[in-house]
Amino acid sequence: MKLVFKKVLVYTLVILSALLWTACNHLEWRGSAIPKLVWSKSDRISIKDIQSERSINSVPYQNKLLSSTPYWTQFRGPNSEGQYNQEILVDWPEGGPKLVWKKLIGSGHSSFSIANGSLFTIEQQDEEEVVVAFSTRNGKLIWKYPYNAKFEEYFGGIGPRSTPTWSNDKIYSLGAEGDLKCLNSLTGKLLWELNANETNNTEIPYWGVSYSPIVYKDLLILCPGGENNNAIMALNKDNGELIWSKHNGKQVYSTPIIFNFHNTDHLIIALEGKIISINPENGDLYWSHNWKITMNNNNISQPTKLSKDQMLISAGYGTGAEALAIIKDGDKYNTKTLWKSKRLKTKFSSPIYKNGFIYGLNENRLVCIDSIDGSLKWTGNKYGYGQIISASDHLLILGDSGDLSLVKMNPEKFIEKANYKALKGGRTWNYPALSGGFLFLRNSHEIVCYDLRPSKLNNKDIH
Repeated sequence: MKLVFKKVLVYTLVILSALLWTACNHLEWRGSAIPKLVWSKSDRISIKDIQSERSINSVPYQNKLLSSTPYWTQFRGPNSEGQYNQEILVDWPEGGPKLVWKKLIGSGHSSFSIANGSLFTIEQQDEEEVVVAFSTRNGKLIWKYPYNAKFEEYFGGIGPRSTPTWSNDKIYSLGAEGDLKCLNSLTGKLLWELNANETNNTEIPYWGVSYSPIVYKDLLILCPGGENNNAIMALNKDNGELIWSKHNGKQVYSTPIIFNFHNTDHLIIALEGKIISINPENGDLYWSHNWKITMNNNNISQPTKLSKDQMLISAGYGTGAEALAIIKDGDKYNTKTLWKSKRLKTKFSSPIYKNGFIYGLNENRLVCIDSIDGSLKWTGNKYGYGQIISASDHLLILGDSGDLSLVKMNPEKFIEKANYKALKGGRTWNYPALSGGFLFLRNSHEIVCYDLRPSKLNNKDIH
């Protein structure tokens, strides 16, 4: 009888423990096929806590310049290539570089644009998407622009995905349901708005509208998709007037980018199943290249320029990378595949090119590839499904759990110089941003600012 009682007691304790474990833990998708068990969901930050903090810290706008000229003004910085071309501190103290400030923020995978002492991003607060401007000096709220919109799906969670673009004191913000807002970057006042997906009667992609708008001269480029010669649109960036719309195809997740080939600007855009190059002035087609991605056929990673007439495209889901030569024949252009490789299967991140070598995450592991033939130079550590930018011949890798790593860009061998926890918990898919030597990071919990200025500047005030 005692033995039976003990068995019942043990089974009861096991069942209760399992129920308690399930109640206190959650499964969260971080990028791999196997979800991660976490204590709390990444996008469950208390809106009350955020609003309480900001009501205390809100200040009138003060134009304290972080740098003399706006520099990191769009997704992945200058020309969206993820490269910071000024000097930073690369010999970090134990425990990481100096933390300048940190603040709470709402859900979303947006990154930052930075200009004139302001840090711009998009967050989710309850049933509203909110475009926000923070002071680069101390993280205090300068202004916010909320509107009714909420996007959520199982794998990526809640909130906006796109990064705002700054140009001439205007912010162009694109929400996860396609809501484009043009705002005054000094005050947050709405200047004009548009939902191109509604205009074109096109569906929101499964993981939400994720591409960022880009500015080319006086044009704002959008790629909402469409089947009536309207998949790509160019608007007057000052008033939103349609200048041209062309091409057909479904919207994907990567951001349009401008590359100069053969002394001509090419607007490179991915649509479902293909990469195309067009004249940004009028939308005329230069070339089209088939680009089919295993599983969902929707491009995420950014193209990477390799030389004056070569570029790289890459994707995850078993697809890998492909190097293309852009060939000019009279007034026409064609593409030629130079090599393909399964050694670089980028999923959410985009590769970095430098001096003949390509650095990127092959799924979740860092690799270095020779750009001439696609051969593997080395395989480094696993960093999860995070994001990469470069500065001072080093890679800054923000892992999907908020860990920040510093890796030397050395094609001969893998050298990790630092690794530490930079963000508090939570899924981290947001791209880092650098301006004036300051590194800005965020996830769906918080924003942090780290001082990466060289030692000779490190003790000076941020403005």
